[in-house]
Amino acid sequence: MTTALIDLKTVARDDRGLRIALAGELDLYTAEQVGPRLCELARSGHRNIILNLCDLSFCDSAGIDLFIRLHRRCRAEGTRLLLCDVPPLVAKSMRVLAADRDLQLVVS
Repeated sequence: MTTALIDLKTVARDDRGLRIALAGELDLYTAEQVGPRLCELARSGHRNIILNLCDLSFCDSAGIDLFIRLHRRCRAEGTRLLLCDVPPLVAKSMRVLAADRDLQLVVS
């Protein structure tokens, strides 16, 4: 039996935007699993996409690259991407890679 290393679920859709929770481990393998769905959601016409990362236990450079690509896709679609409850170690990795220059982060 295999278990999912990443979980992506829509938490709410309202006038503030689309709220999504991402939980588990985000690496090269799992980024390829959730990336297409996130890009699809970026094209859904919401004004904001709020991605809650509080239950993200691991994120490597492939995961951070996914966030950057998603941010660019959202911007092209006229949508604002906000990463909230970013775990401190993930936020630190984003700062080291200078990804925090473009991404809007709210650290937990």
